[in-house]
Amino acid sequence: MSVFHEGERMVQQRIGVQATADSIGRMIQPFIPQGFDLFLEQQSIAVIASTDSTGSLWASLITGYPGMIQVKDPKTIEVCTQFVLQDPFVSNIQHNGNVGLIVIDFEHQIRVRVNGNAEFTDENVLRVDVEQIYGNCPKHIQMRSLTPIDRRLGPVQTFGRLGILTPEQNRWIREADTFFIASSGPEGKTDASHRGGNPGFIKMLDDDALVFPDYRGNMLFNTLGNIQINPNTGILFLDFNMGRTLQLTGRSSIVWEVSGEEKLRFPGAQRLVEFRINGVIQAENVIPFDWNFLGYSPYNPSSPIK
Repeated sequence: MSVFHEGERMVQQRIGVQATADSIGRMIQPFIPQGFDLFLEQQSIAVIASTDSTGSLWASLITGYPGMIQVKDPKTIEVCTQFVLQDPFVSNIQHNGNVGLIVIDFEHQIRVRVNGNAEFTDENVLRVDVEQIYGNCPKHIQMRSLTPIDRRLGPVQTFGRLGILTPEQNRWIREADTFFIASSGPEGKTDASHRGGNPGFIKMLDDDALVFPDYRGNMLFNTLGNIQINPNTGILFLDFNMGRTLQLTGRSSIVWEVSGEEKLRFPGAQRLVEFRINGVIQAENVIPFDWNFLGYSPYNPSSPIK
């Protein structure tokens, strides 16, 4: 039985990488491989993708101390931390347990993706029954070390579901070098993925739309495959200086052909993804770390033309 659904197969076939995907796809396992437990239990950052009652996708940040993730057995992990109860994923999981997790170590450029079914067993304990787990390549992860600090949770500011970005949020996105994207395929199976590039790699089309490049990756095309099936997506931006998060929910579409002008604006782009915003949430003081920037990923294409 293939680990890929029809949307992923459609993208792989269109690009002509089915054989490569089949070979690399062997790393996708239905249980936690030996050694993954050591990595997971040392981490303090995870991003979770979830679906709300309207079918909208959200990408949300989870933070804690090393040990917040515990591998209970080869099919089960528990995330034990103080969750931001106002975050959409907390209520989303109560009616839809399909989640995708990406656990990331920025300093060592390592990330592991976990897809499965989740439920809260306690206010501060999230159990995830693992259906798929695999490691991703280090490409486009900007290197940052973190130091825990005491940062009190600030107010969660919710902008209307049909709202647009403020000028400050617009600038935040244009200067970002990192974001995470939530997507969902058949049967609502949900995935969280990382995207990165040099500042300026994301362009604003308007106050309610943005576009970003799809760089050469692991050839699995999980996110683009999901978008082929379900355009509903969520995006998460982190403000590493101010401890803030910006969550967007909306719909994505794939731009398959990159014109000559677009290649100048998006060097290294294999394709483009346009994202139309339906809802915005900004949360203050929710990242309890100070960050030391160590350098951009050597895989990042040169800075795009603004």
